[in-house]
Order: sequence, then C-alpha cells, then structure tokens
Amino acid sequence: MFFQKNSLLLVLLIFCWLTSQSQEKYYQYSKRTSKNKVDLDLITEFEIGFHAGPNWTIGNTRKIARFGQVYSLNMGWNDGKFYFGTEFNLRFWDEILNDSKADRVDFNNQQFLWLLHMKYYVIKGDVQPFLGVGTDLLSLIDQALNPSEDEYVDYRNDEKQKFLNYNAWFVPTLGVRFKIRRYMFAEISSTIDISDNYNSMRLQVGFIYQPQL
Repeated sequence: MFFQKNSLLLVLLIFCWLTSQSQEKYYQYSKRTSKNKVDLDLITEFEIGFHAGPNWTIGNTRKIARFGQVYSLNMGWNDGKFYFGTEFNLRFWDEILNDSKADRVDFNNQQFLWLLHMKYYVIKGDVQPFLGVGTDLLSLIDQALNPSEDEYVDYRNDEKQKFLNYNAWFVPTLGVRFKIRRYMFAEISSTIDISDNYNSMRLQVGFIYQPQL
C-alpha cells in the first residue's frame, strides 16, 4: 500500500509538471518566429480517439479469467511532444475461469476504468514511437478523500468500496503513432494495467482525430 500511494503521488506530480512545461512551450511556439512564419510544431491540439483490441490477464489473475476485449475512448491535448488526457476504458472478459475467486476480488465480466494518461513522443515526424504512463482517477480521488492506514482491506461487504476498487493505479504504455493525413492518426500500443485485485495486458489499435474547433 505504501508503494502504491507513493506511485500515485509521483504520477500526479509528474503530470502537473509536464502540463506546465507543455503550456509554456505552447505559448512560446505560438508566437511569430519571423515576419510571416509561425512554428506549428508544438501548437497544442485537442484530439479524440477510439482504441480497441484484445486483453489478457497476467500474474495471479490468470486463475480467475484468461482473455477478453477492451475498448477505450480517449480525449486529450497533444503538442507534438507530449500528450495529456483521459481514457474511458471498458473491458469484456469472455470467460471467468473461477467464479469463487472472482467473487472474492469483485472480478466481473464487465469492468470500467477512468484513467488519466500522458505520453511522451520520442521523435517528431509522421512515425512517432512513444512511452506513456497513467493511473485511475477514481483511485486517486478515493485515496485523497479516504486515506487508509490498513495494508489489507476486505471489500466483500462494502459496495461503495467494491466499485472504487476497480482500479489500475499504475498503467505503463509503449507504442507507435502514425500520421495518416492532416489531423488524422493511427496508433498501436501495448499497455499493462497494474491493479490491487487483478493485472492485465492489452494490445490495442486506435484511430485519432484532431477536430479544428
């Protein structure tokens, strides 16, 4: 629990710091660099994307379920170097292997996550490999409002806590982004969702659009 709390705090601090850096670059590069030219490389764009793909359990969770599908709706801001946004994540597990173990950790056939996510694009261009990290917003709010001193909490008799226990407190991501045309992109990513109750890995393909509002 101590490691989880510190990991969540570290992610939140990094998120806030990188956001400030991104905004600084936005205002800096939005100004005219010469008489009639504007550097558009780091102008922040709002984008929305949809990702889908298979989802596998890993670690001890393999005794509960095995394989499923995951669908994600992503919204955020991208300045060409950093992405900051939120992800609504819905999973469908095709088969629960052990119903009794699933009940003990509140593992259902359908699971919803609300993630905060950020990505760092290693290089610029039409093909951009990236590294990312995220955390569950509900877990952050719950930890801030209801800090727990216990190393182990029994969620079986607490319906509110069972819902909040659908978490992924550390979500590392590795992937690559492709430019299809202006304002349209595709992504392939591999993500690990590390949770209190279950760990899983997903491989997703996504399509992203930057609407010009």
